[in-house]
Amino acid sequence: MKSKLFISIFLIFASFSSFSQAGGLTCAAAEQIFCGSAYSSATTATGPDGYLNCGTEGTGGQRWYYFVSPGNGTVTLSLCTGTSYDSRLHVYTGTCGALACAGQNDDSCGLQSQLSWAVTTGTTYYIRVGGFFAGAGAFTATMTCSIPVGGCLQANACNYDPAANFDNGSCDYSCYGCTYAAAANFDATATIDDGSCLFNVVADGCIDPTACNYCNLCATDDGSCDYSCLGCTYSNASNYSASATRDDGSCIFSGCTDPAGINYSPVALVDDGSCYTDWICAGDINGDGIIGVADLMLFVSNFGLGCN
Repeated sequence: MKSKLFISIFLIFASFSSFSQAGGLTCAAAEQIFCGSAYSSATTATGPDGYLNCGTEGTGGQRWYYFVSPGNGTVTLSLCTGTSYDSRLHVYTGTCGALACAGQNDDSCGLQSQLSWAVTTGTTYYIRVGGFFAGAGAFTATMTCSIPVGGCLQANACNYDPAANFDNGSCDYSCYGCTYAAAANFDATATIDDGSCLFNVVADGCIDPTACNYCNLCATDDGSCDYSCLGCTYSNASNYSASATRDDGSCIFSGCTDPAGINYSPVALVDDGSCYTDWICAGDINGDGIIGVADLMLFVSNFGLGCN
């Protein structure tokens, strides 16, 4: 048995997903792996596949994986953490039965292996996790990638790409809409319902709540809104409209608008020339020359007020 220098290495992997993925016993049965993930398995009791074309693959058993590169860059597969035996890594290109050696490593970190290699877009790489000679045991293979892959990173987008590592502004939301065929705004092209469905509605009408013919069940406005019911509904206003059924706040009241006037009216907007500041005769409060009911009403409305 060869001598080796044991080195303690502590690695921290951010945002990694861990899986228990056995891996295939042969190249043809290889299982796919992805960037940013860690895979746990073991080579014990698997039996050697007799594959020898990239140095010494070992005879203690193996697990096969494959990786399809989403871009150009560098990939690192490490057995440094979570591996309990004297491991060995091999990477190949080509097809099963006609593989070409792309790289191998024995002792990158103590008795464990780690291998980095350049990758190109769309190329499939076959990975054999084995041991040094008859070495076998449990392992954890962690894959890190330095590959710029643009795509949509918004998980709720129609074209979300989990393989992308930077957002290229391509996110598309055209698949959202009303997916219920019974709804008035059903969208046959939508594949994801966005909660916009309208049920028991009329196709179109007036959708302005301030209009006289407002339709609260209409989906779209057809330009038919009518406002003829609006106007001043107070009969003592100068612009009272007998045909108005809904007050629109436009009423205009006339009277004395001078605060100094004895008969000042705070609700009056238009001065009708009736203001006076001196008593014309006792009891003739409104100054019309007649002591009548109107004078009594003014007296009652001002009763108790202080005079300057």
